[in-house]
This record gives sequence, C-alpha cells and structure tokens, in this order.
Amino acid sequence: MNVRRSFFLIAATLLAAACNPPAPAPRVAPENVGELRYLVDPRLGFAKPAPPAIDKRFDAAWKLVLAGDFAEARRRLDDVIARAPNFLPARLAEAAIDIAGNHPEAARPVVDKLLNADSAWTAARIYDAELAIAEHQPERAYEIYRAIAAGPNAPATATERTAELSKQLFENSFAAAQAASGEESVRLLHTALAFEPAARPARMLLVQRLLGLRRFDEARRELDPLIASEADNNEVQEALAEIDAGTGRYQEAIVRYERLARHTSDPRYMHRLDELKQQFAAANMPPQYQRAFESESITRADLAVLMYWKIASIRFAQNLGAPPIAIDIGEIPGRDELIRAIALGIFTVDPVTRRVNPNSPVNSASLVRVAARALILRGASCVKQAETAPGDVGRAENVLAACGVTDPSLIGLDDPVNGRQAAAVMEQVDGALSR
Repeated sequence: MNVRRSFFLIAATLLAAACNPPAPAPRVAPENVGELRYLVDPRLGFAKPAPPAIDKRFDAAWKLVLAGDFAEARRRLDDVIARAPNFLPARLAEAAIDIAGNHPEAARPVVDKLLNADSAWTAARIYDAELAIAEHQPERAYEIYRAIAAGPNAPATATERTAELSKQLFENSFAAAQAASGEESVRLLHTALAFEPAARPARMLLVQRLLGLRRFDEARRELDPLIASEADNNEVQEALAEIDAGTGRYQEAIVRYERLARHTSDPRYMHRLDELKQQFAAANMPPQYQRAFESESITRADLAVLMYWKIASIRFAQNLGAPPIAIDIGEIPGRDELIRAIALGIFTVDPVTRRVNPNSPVNSASLVRVAARALILRGASCVKQAETAPGDVGRAENVLAACGVTDPSLIGLDDPVNGRQAAAVMEQVDGALSR
C-alpha cells in the first residue's frame, strides 16, 4: 500500500512538472537590437559555401543571434568554428554580436581581417559600413552602402540604409551651411545638394550665398532646376532679378522688380527697385560720375561732378558768365563740372592764391555748406522759411531743414563723405529746387 501511494505521488509530481515547465533562462537583448535587421546573414556573398551539416549548425546559431540570445549563439558558433575553422561566416557572426551589443572596438579587427581575406564579400562590407556608423563616420558608411546598393543582388536593406544615411548627411550639411557664411557655406550647401538635389530650401540658400559672393553665372546654373518648375515664384524671380542686375542687365532686373512690387505688398521689392533705378542711371553716367559715386571719400571735384549730374538746375543753367580762373584744376576728372560749379558761385576761387583746391577731401560740414549754397543760389523757394543762426554751418543746416533735405552732418561734422551719401543729398536738393 505504501509502495502504491509513493508511486502515485511520484507520478503526480512528474505530471505537474510536465504541465508547468521551469521558466527558460532570460536572453540578453542588445541595446540596439533593432539594428540587427541591417546585419545581414553572414553567408551573403561568401564565396565558399559550407557542407550541409555545418551550414545547418550555423543556421541554428544565427537564428539565436537574431533572437538576441547571444550567450547560446556564441556557444554554438564556437562549435561551428571548431568543426570548420575555414568557414569564415561563423567569425563574422561573432562580429555581429559585438556590433549589436555596442562593442564596435571588438568587432572592428575581426571585420577588417575578414575583408582582407575577401574584399568582395557583401556581408562583410555591410558590417564594415555598420561599424563606420557606430564609429561616427556616416560619410564612409554612405559610400560603402551606396556601392553595395548599386551592385547586383543587393539586399533591400542596403538601399534603405543608403537612403537613411543620405538624409542624415543632407541634414547635417544643411544645418552647418545655415550657420556658416561665405565660401564655407557654399561648400557645405554643395555637399548637402549632392545628397538631396531636389531640396528646394538648400538650393535657394545656395543661390543667395552665391549672389552675395557676386558669382552670378554660378548662381544662375544652380537656379535653373527651380526655374523649370516654378518660374513665377517670387523668390525665384527675385534671384533672377539680382542675377540680371549683377551682370549689368538693369532694365531686365527693373522689369522683374516692378512686377514683384505690383503683385505683392512686400516693401523690400519697392526699396530694391528704387536702388536698381539709381544704379541703372549711374551705369549710364560718364566715367567721372561713376568714379565719384563709388568713392569712399570724395573730393571737391567729385562733389562738383555729383552736383552736375544730380541737380537739373545746375546741369541746364543758362547764360553763365566767365568763371574766375583757377590755376589748380588742370586736366583732372570732372574738370568741366568743376568749372560750372565755379561759374555758378557754388565753389569759390581764393582771390589771393587763385586756387579752388579740387582734390581737398569733403567732410560732412563742407557738404552741408555746399548743399545749402546750391539751394540759395539756384533760388529754392523753401530757403525763405529758414531760420537765422550764428555761423556758416548753423545757417546752412537751417536751410536744409527748411527745404526737407536730410542733414548730412548728423554723421559728424568732421567725418568724411562717400559718393553715395553725397549723391543722395544732391538728389534731395534737386527735389527741393523742383518744388
């Protein structure tokens, strides 16, 4: 009876164990186990297939790698290597475990050695690329993957990984280009567009950077892909206008900006249109005007030139008397304009030395006096409203204020004057004389 009872107890225990097996040992999954999908089967592209028995054992070990059971996978791979030392995919599988387990430093010498043995081995090349990613060398990884994807029988993951890396490299280069300037920005944008040629923001930024560097022909070439698809876009038309202006086609640029100013409410377009009209007028002026206009520090002769071409009542003045003789004007640029300014009394000749000092630099105080003198001598009606003040400069400033002319002395009475500043003042003088 006791024997029978013991038998039943043992049977019951065994039955319970069969119904409730012990929990399997936990598997250690790598931190980036999701990247295992890019670690293709190590046998891919290997030139020497293994005997069926070895291949079967390896297949079981590789399934354990993909499942994240690295400890058991290594044990089985050791068995494969012991049985077939020349079956190199088993060693590449061990590198896969190190890559997936975030130990690229352990995998790198193994992969390099295997690539030296067979540089065309597809799986080893892919592992080389994955190691390059882990080693923060995305450009190298991209080049490897791109070559693999372009070859025959490339796995789908190679094409997918190439696209991922291309996007990453584009974004890195584009972000760096936005923070950079000049030639460095252009270089980075060329790099970005090599990865994503259809990226419109990067292409427009490249065009703008090239315009800033006055590389107009290159800017036009980079803009061509956008012209084909969105020629009427405001940004594209603005870039085309700047290319036209930069290459001397001011009339075409003006037409484009007039259209932009008419069809939009952006004040930038009207402001730029006014600038281009001035540049167009300047481009058709004689050399002495262009020289004076572009000068960073004008002389009295330069100022005479700017007055002549900017103020109609000076340019078309009639019945002028013979000007006093100045012995220091000689054959200088702007000689005729200077003589006219002397004849009108705007410039005076020293009665003792007989000099007008054409090469003397013009400062803000001098420009104030000359502008006011032009308004007075050419009969501007607004002069009557000017208040009196002590000193030549004070009286001249009051004349400019009464006539609505911006006072150039606001930048400092002794500061030098450039050609653009003086031309702007003379345009205002001409406007006051025309009212």
